[in-house]
Amino acid sequence: MTVSINSEKCGNIANCPGEGLCIKLCEQGALIDDNGNLIVVDENCDDCDLCIANCPNQAITKG
Repeated sequence: MTVSINSEKCGNIANCPGEGLCIKLCEQGALIDDNGNLIVVDENCDDCDLCIANCPNQAITKG
């Protein structure tokens, strides 16, 4: 099961207190910056949950 992004909570990378920490932590390339928007690449996600545990806005969940 991959992750999903709550865009209202996320606030996009420009407004992220972690400055896109989830992207930096993802060793699989499952989270990418698409012109400031956070995009999930489902086939790259290995369910490690690092992004969920470290999102300062609690915008990333399983789903």
